[in-house]
Amino acid sequence: MGEREKGHIKWFSHQKRYGFISRTNGMPDAFVDFSAFRQNVGAQWASDGDSVEFAVEPTPEGPRAQDVVVV
Repeated sequence: MGEREKGHIKWFSHQKRYGFISRTNGMPDAFVDFSAFRQNVGAQWASDGDSVEFAVEPTPEGPRAQDVVVV
């Protein structure tokens, strides 16, 4: 994984347990799964627009957020 990035939750569905993070560096949005939140704690109350810090893992499907922390 690369260095940590900052962004905000573009949208997150608690029902579907996934969403997307808009990255502040202008790169494409990163997919985020419930399991990517540190200890799954932040995902329980994460809301659209919340600021986050995270690592990005490149995948064939596109960037995927890992080790997400709501700040």
